[in-house]
Amino acid sequence: MDGVSRIYTGKHTYPVPHPLETREVPGINEEFVTGFRNAIAAGFDGVELHGANGYLLHEFLAQRPHPHRRIRGSPENRARFVIEVVTAVVNAIGAGRTGLRISPAHNVQGAVESNPADVAATYAALIHGIAPLGLAALSILHADPADTLVQDLSSRFNGPVLLNTGFQTVTTYDDAAAVVANGWGDAVVVGRPAIANPDLVRRWQEGLPLNEPDASTFYTEGFAD
Repeated sequence: MDGVSRIYTGKHTYPVPHPLETREVPGINEEFVTGFRNAIAAGFDGVELHGANGYLLHEFLAQRPHPHRRIRGSPENRARFVIEVVTAVVNAIGAGRTGLRISPAHNVQGAVESNPADVAATYAALIHGIAPLGLAALSILHADPADTLVQDLSSRFNGPVLLNTGFQTVTTYDDAAAVVANGWGDAVVVGRPAIANPDLVRRWQEGLPLNEPDASTFYTEGFAD
């Protein structure tokens, strides 16, 4: 793989990827736990596990074949690794400080979830495994907050649900208000308008004009150059 990544020690070439081996799985769990413990020690109130957008946890949930028998095949097996990671983090820092973000059927970065019945079964298995833990919140990224899949997962979770419509549209006040008013979710995740308007809540409450998001200012120098 060509290219470089940027971490706190500077720029580094990408390591050559390899299929995750079964013996490596416990170490991955511990890395998540260490990261969350460090965040709490640094003063964060809580941390959200990223189980969406094609990243590692999402890859286990997706339908493509996986080399490890205990985490492939059935919906329960595909959900197993994510449940184990969430459980390990909860045991380390507490459920009230732990959240999980998912993006069912988002189909991004190679995490293909194109079979509706399979997606519904996989994420139902995931929610069944994490609901008893009493997480602080479940964040769901989906283009349609009223979608049957989203609402089914929300009801199964039986806890605070945050909804995020993704990158295709910029959430307006009316969009956010409709989500809450219709009971589709408990809160709405807003990105770009909040970046451009640090006082977004006040502006929405008072009907004030908003600054337009400027994508060229989203990242500081050195991050993407």
